[in-house]
Amino acid sequence: MATDTRDQTLSLAFMRSHPVQAARVLESLPVEETTAMFERAPARVGAMVLAAMLPRRAARCIASLDDARALELLAPMGTQPTVAVLRHLPDEHRKRLIAGLPTAAALASTMLLGYGEDTLGAWADPDVVLLPVDTSAGNALQRMQQAPAAHPIVFVADAQRRLVGSVPLATLLNVPQAPTLASLMTRPAAVLTAFAPLSATVDHPGWEHASALPVVEPGDRLVGILTRDALARAIRRSTPPASYEAATSLPGLLAQTYWNAVSGLLHAGLGLLPKVKPVLTSVSAPEAADER
Repeated sequence: MATDTRDQTLSLAFMRSHPVQAARVLESLPVEETTAMFERAPARVGAMVLAAMLPRRAARCIASLDDARALELLAPMGTQPTVAVLRHLPDEHRKRLIAGLPTAAALASTMLLGYGEDTLGAWADPDVVLLPVDTSAGNALQRMQQAPAAHPIVFVADAQRRLVGSVPLATLLNVPQAPTLASLMTRPAAVLTAFAPLSATVDHPGWEHASALPVVEPGDRLVGILTRDALARAIRRSTPPASYEAATSLPGLLAQTYWNAVSGLLHAGLGLLPKVKPVLTSVSAPEAADER
């Protein structure tokens, strides 16, 4: 019993501190075992791991949970990871869960689900702040504080809601409140088209200058922002997971992997320490003479 409790504690610690590695373990195991883990884990911890899993595998776990628990896990995940999972659920189940999401998340999810899974629009994150060009820096900063977005940047739209520029949060923090976004914004160095295929975007020159690029519909209407990480997840979504021995319990397996991760970090840390010369024990003169 004590071992089981210890393994449960370590498995949750592993999920909390290493969600990506925990996801790799969980997505390779039977759905029944992973579902039991998601039923017990705190919602925010489970959401981090679920978001890092391959969408198809994550959807199988969500499908095995009751709707109330599924929504508890989906709510902290963010719109884009949630949509990636919802795509792989049966239509009726998907509609039922969308109806249970907050209104803004439900609308954004419905919009993203309108794009094909192999297009950039499907993987764009709509959790961004888009404001008119005549918004003052002070009002823009207030908006960011009231509804913090996942990305520290304000996008700027003209009267027709077309994307015309962006202002980093750092700029807003370092200017007087009076200037408008029109005087602070810079034009996007590169934009991605929502209906473009994923495969055509890996080598896009825009990645040489930024780790996140805006995604627009025809007419330059902003859909959201695509990060390199999201693009990598989209491309690897069908990659078969590594297999693990099923002889041990799931908590025991996660606990073992946790210790392996900690051990690896310790060894890496030791490798970074400066080398120290050996300490030589001083020997008195008479003793040295005796040794000779």
